[in-house]
Order: sequence, then structure tokens, then C-alpha cells
Amino acid sequence: MRLGFSLISIVLILHCNVKAPNQNFFDPTTMVGGSAVVLLGLGIGEDLKITTRYKQNDYPTFVKTEYLDLDLSAPFANYFTKSNFKISEPYQNDLILRDVFPLTDSKLRVLFSVSSRSEWREPIVISISKPDGLTESSFIGKQLEFRFPYPRYFGTISEAKGYITTSMLNDGRIILVGGVNPSGVTRPTIEIWDPETGQSNVLPSLNESLMGLAICVQTNGKVIVSGGKSVVGNVSADTQISNKIYSIDPVSETVTELPFTLQKRRYGHTMVCLNQGDILVSGGQFKVGSDPTAITDDHEILSLTNNSSTLLGGSSIFPIGMLLHSAEYDVAKERVLFYGGRDRLDQYAIFSNTIYSISTSSFILSTLPAPFATARSNVTSIKMPNNDRVLFGGMNREATGSKAIESWNENKSTATSLGFTSRFKNGSAIVRFSDEQIFYTGGVDTYYKSGMLELYDHYERKNFIVDTMMLPRSEHSAHLTTKGIVIFGDSSLVDNRVEVYGKD
Repeated sequence: MRLGFSLISIVLILHCNVKAPNQNFFDPTTMVGGSAVVLLGLGIGEDLKITTRYKQNDYPTFVKTEYLDLDLSAPFANYFTKSNFKISEPYQNDLILRDVFPLTDSKLRVLFSVSSRSEWREPIVISISKPDGLTESSFIGKQLEFRFPYPRYFGTISEAKGYITTSMLNDGRIILVGGVNPSGVTRPTIEIWDPETGQSNVLPSLNESLMGLAICVQTNGKVIVSGGKSVVGNVSADTQISNKIYSIDPVSETVTELPFTLQKRRYGHTMVCLNQGDILVSGGQFKVGSDPTAITDDHEILSLTNNSSTLLGGSSIFPIGMLLHSAEYDVAKERVLFYGGRDRLDQYAIFSNTIYSISTSSFILSTLPAPFATARSNVTSIKMPNNDRVLFGGMNREATGSKAIESWNENKSTATSLGFTSRFKNGSAIVRFSDEQIFYTGGVDTYYKSGMLELYDHYERKNFIVDTMMLPRSEHSAHLTTKGIVIFGDSSLVDNRVEVYGKD
């Protein structure tokens, strides 16, 4: 009797303190609603939780797939029907509820019909009410909110340019080195762009104007760049390919040309800062020529402690010359993985579909099983949470981009096709958006620059066109920051503005 009176009193007091008439008293995501659920749940069973696969940073691709799966913390899926769901304004005519049905006792599927006209700018709120027959749980209601990224301008870089060598710094800022201005002239500029302010800070320049340098960031935060070339297009002299190495300190904002050089001039090479302090440099063009004799098959190790470079040969060399490949530092397995590449610059090039691995202790090169179906250069590789390495973009013949999306799973020794992008594009910037979602930005679509934003969702194993950029771009840069994906640069645009594609 005394307990019952106390419970009623608490509920009445809580009800009187609800000041906002439009506040959902029973929404468990609010402080008031959460308290109500706890109080009213005494003696009526445990609270029911409803969740989705989407995390805060994800793009809600259910507006493309036309279904949304919901996970329930208890086996009550059979109680819910379409009548328990409501879509918020202004999307009630864009996202139309078709059906709701259980996949299992604790999993629901919500089906939609989606209008292709919607721009998906405002948040979508899906309200779920309690089914009449559900008495075993204290569940009273749930609101699921999904927010969408959108494009906008945010700040500038110091000058209009494309083909910029860029990297994320350890503090979240972005460093930009070299590039090509809209007149087709290479640049020596070094700058650091801050995603918190949108502004760029110019550092001392390189001692030469370059494009296509290799870059890596050391664990101490310093940046190393090497090689590159001083002209757009094919070089006409060996000296147009650089063998210089620079150290950049983002804290003191100093730029130092190191007192030693690469063993070979290199452009289109890779560089990996190893944990022990040394740097692995691999492949690239080292002299004039468009045939395989101009492309190196070797590596060298840079020691910043000893100011020296050692050329690796023998069991370290690639089977073919390697140019415009990509590298991944697999710290856990003490190795560097190489994807894609080509053996020459002319139309007779052999493109690579093989995954190579070099040990960072013995520097012995090995070939890993299960090659990719598509041989290509300029490829982007991104490791997924399930340990799949997924390959995107690149070129598989002269001036023609690859549409293929493929994954490689080392544990299963398999390479799998995951579909294709919407168009043949090269010169795209491809960047992770969230754990399992990757964005393609821009590129050259056959003869025209693209302004499309395409999203690959590894959970769905599908690719979607989701939005457009502020400007069509190619040979540009894109990085994921605290603001979202930032996009800047272009091979010919006279525009130094930075685009952001992110959520509020």
C-alpha cells in the first residue's frame, strides 16, 4: 500500500515537471522520457531497446536501398506492424512506408518507397510507438533520427592548384606540398590547412617546383617528402625528376632539405615511414623514357639518423618495374603491402593485379595469393573492419579509369568483385567516410569532369550516387576531418576554395 502510493506520487510529480508541450514524454532518448520508462517499468518487465546498423557518422543508405533493419533487445518483433511507424516532415511524401515485418523474433525490416526527387538535407525522424498487445515490456516509444551530410564551402587554400601531394598530420590538420597551377606550371608551395578554422598557413617553400612527390608522416609528427617531377607530362631530361628529400616540421613550421639524396631519381613512387624511424622508398620512374627501362623495380631505405640511403636489391626487387602503385604499412605483421601499378608510361603498359608484400625486418619481397581480377594503376586501397582490403578507382588503360570495386581477404585467400562505380572515371579522390563507407569525389568521366559524389557501403556491398559537389573537379584531394570530407584543388580550376561534405 505504502509502495503503491509512493510510485503514484513520483509519476505525478514527474508529469507536472514536463514543460515543453511538444516534448515526447515517453521518448527514451530524452532525460524525461528515460526516467518515465524506468519508473513505469517497475514490475512490468524490462525496457525494450531498438537499434540499427547505422552509426553517427554513417550516411543513412536506407534511402537508397529502400529498407531499414531494426535490432530488438528482446523477442518482440512479431508485435510491430506498419501502424506503429511514422515518418517525420518534410519526408512523408519522399520516404513512404510500405511494410513492416519480422525477419526473426528480434529483428524487424521496414520497407519504403523512395522518391528520387528528394535532396535529403533535413534529418529524418522515424517514430515508433508501442504495439497495443505488447505487455511484456516497459517499451513506450522510440525515435530514430538520421542526419545527412551536405556540401558547402569552408575556407580556402593559399592558391588555385591541382596534383597536390597531401597527407593528414597527427594533429588532424592537412599538409599540402607542391602541385600544378591552372597555367600548367608546377609549384614549390608548402602549406598546412586547419579544418577547425578553414584557413591555410603557408610555410617556407621547397627549393624547386614539383608535382607527384611521395609523402609520409613520422610517429614524431614530422613530414618527409621525396622525389617528384618539375613538369606536367613526360619529362624530357633526367634532371626534371627530383632525387631530393625534405623534412617538414609542422610545429616549428620549418622546411629542411636533407644533406643526402635518393639513390635514384623517382616520380610515381611510394614512401612509407616505418616505426623504427627508417623510411622505405619503392619503385617509380627514374629517367627519361616511356618504355620499361625508365621504370625501376627496386627499393631503398632512408636512414635519417645516419643521413644515408641504401639501395635494396636481390630478393627485394619487384618482378617488373613498378610505377604509380599504392602502399599500405601493416604494422601488426611488420610488412608493407603494394597494390596495383604499371611497368611503363606508354600505351603498351602492363598493369599489375598482384599483391606484393615486403618484410620490414628482412626486406624480402613475396607475392600473396588471390590476385585481383582487374589490373590497374593509381589504385586506392582501404582496409575494412572485417579485414577485407577493398580496392577502388585507378586506371586500367591509357587515360581510362576503372569502374571495378574489388576486395581481398587474406585469411580466406580470396579476391571478390563487389560491383562497379556508375562511370569510368580517373583523377578521383577516394576517401573513407565512416567505418564501412567510402566516398568517390569527382574525377574525369570520359571527356568531362565529374561533380558526382558516389558512396560505396561495404555493409551493403553496393555503390550509390548520393549527391553532387559544389564544383566538378579532377586531380584534386579529399580527406576526412572533424568537419566531414574536405575537398580542394583541381587540375585547371581557378578556384582555391575548400568544399566540405559533412553533417552539422
